[in-house]
Amino acid sequence: MIKIKIPNPFQGRNEPTFRPLFFAKDVLKDYSIEITESDDFDYLFIGMHDFMNKKVSLTESIEYGLNNLSKISGDYFLFEGTDSTSLMGAYEVFEQSDAIYLFKNQMLGTREEYKVPYVHNKWFWGSGSDLDLSYDIPEDRWNRIKFSGWNIGYLVPGYRQFQPINESKGVDVCAIFQGKHKYNEDHTSRNDHFYTAHRNGLWEMLEPLKQKYNMIYDRLPFEEYIKNLWNSKISLSPFGMGEICFRDFECMQYGTIILKPEQSKVKTIPTIYEEGVTYIGTEYDFSDLEEKIDYILTNFDKLNMEINTNIREQYATKYTYENLGEYWYNLFKNLDNVEEE
Repeated sequence: MIKIKIPNPFQGRNEPTFRPLFFAKDVLKDYSIEITESDDFDYLFIGMHDFMNKKVSLTESIEYGLNNLSKISGDYFLFEGTDSTSLMGAYEVFEQSDAIYLFKNQMLGTREEYKVPYVHNKWFWGSGSDLDLSYDIPEDRWNRIKFSGWNIGYLVPGYRQFQPINESKGVDVCAIFQGKHKYNEDHTSRNDHFYTAHRNGLWEMLEPLKQKYNMIYDRLPFEEYIKNLWNSKISLSPFGMGEICFRDFECMQYGTIILKPEQSKVKTIPTIYEEGVTYIGTEYDFSDLEEKIDYILTNFDKLNMEINTNIREQYATKYTYENLGEYWYNLFKNLDNVEEE
């Protein structure tokens, strides 16, 4: 039995980071993995609450993380639990610490992609901030950055409660999302305007299409949003602070076709994203938005059942606690530097 201990599991970002593990706690025991609160452990799982602080400068955050980690006795892994592929703040601590591995929910697929400087290391925001970051990661360290084996899709058990697919939808396009983000800084570098530019930019592109499609947009209370989502043929799902969004899984649950920027750059385990099979992808700047909406609406009778059935089947098959247990069993069994118990 491999025993893992998670310090401060319910503090700040640590809670959603490790929530899937606690959901799967009993199943993990079947795979010889036990979450313990005792000091009799094999490995510590350190969440970002304990090695990152986005409210201070990047330099101060790194110092904070390294200082905390220097007090640890025993082997430990780092978990960066955000919903983007960015390495900002986590990689710097990882490369200077004694952490065996850094785990992320999603990543870019190659080291080369991380060599390009982007705003806060988020490729979908482009460049031009006061904190554009890139990373030239040595191969041996790259091999020590691993997928956690979970993402947003594991955070809400209710996603499994699939609603009947509505075959008489009255709304063509649902564009209900937060467009403007309140003022926000990460590591004293402002980023809300990049979020707002992407999402408000999408609303602006929809403006001349209002006469062509029956659309609903802006923001609504959650219950009203869900009702409208179920009654919509298409839901637009732009990027936010990350590429993967709760809305994607809400669309799956309520049987609405997802139209979002193409996801092939984003790697995650498990994944429901298979363009043309489980969702429809646009260019990152939405330059083909009208074309893709027309395609879906023209072929809606076929795509409505086909895409919604496909994404639900993939979710039901991939997002199980047994799969999570098996994933971590194999990680412990096969990872270098980890002793087989």
